[in-house]
Amino acid sequence: MATTVREFLENHALHERASTTVLSPSKVGWNGKWPERVEGQCRVCNARRSHRLWPSKVAGVSREWGVYMLSGTCESCGSSGLLFWVELNEREGWIQKAGQLPAPALATAETHAA
Repeated sequence: MATTVREFLENHALHERASTTVLSPSKVGWNGKWPERVEGQCRVCNARRSHRLWPSKVAGVSREWGVYMLSGTCESCGSSGLLFWVELNEREGWIQKAGQLPAPALATAETHAA
């Protein structure tokens, strides 16, 4: 289970909701701010690299609900190919990844067994 927004972005499955109470400031998680960096697959380097994030709200007019696009730039080669689309509903207390490029690795039976 993700305990920080960074872990949520790096490891959480698409369309699976996480509780924002888990990502609370008291647990070093959701505090209304996106992380500055995340680890993700760089299509140019063909490796998992640190990416600097640039968030922008693309839907929703209130702070309580919105869809955000988080664009990541590889800190190694400078390419900008990592993207997340995240829906956040603070009123109902959940967050979910609505999309990601490159797509996250598919979970395998071995991953679930660990």
